[in-house]
Amino acid sequence: MQFLTLNMDENPGLIESFLAEHHLSLNVLPAYNYVTDTLKVLGIPQNWIVDPQGVVQLKGIGYESAEKWEAGMAEAIEKVRSGAMNDSKNSDVNQSR
Repeated sequence: MQFLTLNMDENPGLIESFLAEHHLSLNVLPAYNYVTDTLKVLGIPQNWIVDPQGVVQLKGIGYESAEKWEAGMAEAIEKVRSGAMNDSKNSDVNQSR
């Protein structure tokens, strides 16, 4: 499993200081043009769970507290692993998962 963050700040120099300030250790790619031009993402934050074949299994839009986000992501990842998401591929949810 791999977690990847696409950062939309137009100033990529802000990434390192933000990670340090919040004690985060993430793989972050500066990707403003990719996110806006290729993915056509308008609302942030978004969380996507992509299966090993590259198929988006779940997309969540919005922000939750860290505790709710972590619990929601763990639940959603387990659903994808178990195949429970197969009946609702590319499901949109109104909250981060």
